[in-house]
Amino acid sequence: MEKPTKELMEEYFITKDIFKRNQILKYLLLNLPSDAKEFFFKSFKKERYLDMKLSAVRGYSAYADEKEVDVLMTKMLDLLKRRPSHTPYDYSEYESMRSVFLMPYLINEYDYECFHAFNKQLEEQYNAMPDCFKNIYTLNEKGELITIRDPKEVSASWDAFHAANNKKKQDATS
Repeated sequence: MEKPTKELMEEYFITKDIFKRNQILKYLLLNLPSDAKEFFFKSFKKERYLDMKLSAVRGYSAYADEKEVDVLMTKMLDLLKRRPSHTPYDYSEYESMRSVFLMPYLINEYDYECFHAFNKQLEEQYNAMPDCFKNIYTLNEKGELITIRDPKEVSASWDAFHAANNKKKQDATS
């Protein structure tokens, strides 16, 4: 990204393109400009996806103390706990949050209790999902996507899962 930091920050809040916002957020996370504390705080408030909120927390943590971070992570934990009720197989956010780019980084870098509590809940919810929704991809240290399982195998396992669930529903109504 060739644009100056201030211009990127402004573009982040203007664009509706989630992919573009995510790229800007990752760029600023990896470069940590000196004046970005407020940017990361506002990013946390703006985002609705947990993985992007957690990315904002990662950036915010570089500038804020544990008490300030704990306030955001308390909100994150509440949102995470509510996630299965409306998105029971939220593998895409879980995979990103579990990657070395986010939770392991935050725990290793800061070792705050709020990160451990969030990670414990994240792992509980991840482990509760059927295996077909696990270990699909991860993010490396730079936040780049790495595919773990072949997309065709993933698709076939999802089809089998949904077929089995549909059969259970049909059997229950028969």
